[in-house]
Amino acid sequence: MKLYCLSGLGVDKRAFKFIEPNGINLIHIEWIEPLSHETLKEYALRLFKVVNPEDDYNLIGVSFGGMIATEFSKIKQPKNLFLLSTIGSANELSKLFKFGSTLRLHKLIPGQILTRGNFISNYLFGVKNASEKKLLNQILSDTDPNFIKWAINAIVNWENSQKPKAIRIHGNNDKILPLRQNTDYVIEGGGHFMVISRAKEITEIIERECV
Repeated sequence: MKLYCLSGLGVDKRAFKFIEPNGINLIHIEWIEPLSHETLKEYALRLFKVVNPEDDYNLIGVSFGGMIATEFSKIKQPKNLFLLSTIGSANELSKLFKFGSTLRLHKLIPGQILTRGNFISNYLFGVKNASEKKLLNQILSDTDPNFIKWAINAIVNWENSQKPKAIRIHGNNDKILPLRQNTDYVIEGGGHFMVISRAKEITEIIERECV
């Protein structure tokens, strides 16, 4: 059984380094470079054509990857769609995102600032121990600042009101995309980086659902 994996903003397969479900082969989807003024939907369609997943495929998306996964599901519905630490439609965006979008703050912040680990990013992602902080810092520093700025703009302008048929997993301590009511599995104390910090619990859910 194959599980296609979409990570967060510009993040690579390291996001899934501790997700190891028995009998399931993880297929890591690499990001492609966005085109100028490309919408989230347009980008997802172009990426879907590159990936060309098999008919009976399973899909998991984390954070921004969950939004792309939602757009994938509108093209071809996966057998199982896991949305982890993400939203399923544009109206689920937090007040913080909506407020920042109104002021167009994402246009004013230099991309390099968004790729540096610090106490603010540690707090927002919910990382606490030294190994998690180190990994988060490595991931952020390796991320293309132009990709992050494009992605944030694509998120705040995402036009999707169609809620996907999905298995939703979310932490109740997520500071970036807070927990919503329509969640199938709530991870107590889980933050936005719980794909790393709570990988064992998430792996067990995937194994339970992929039958």
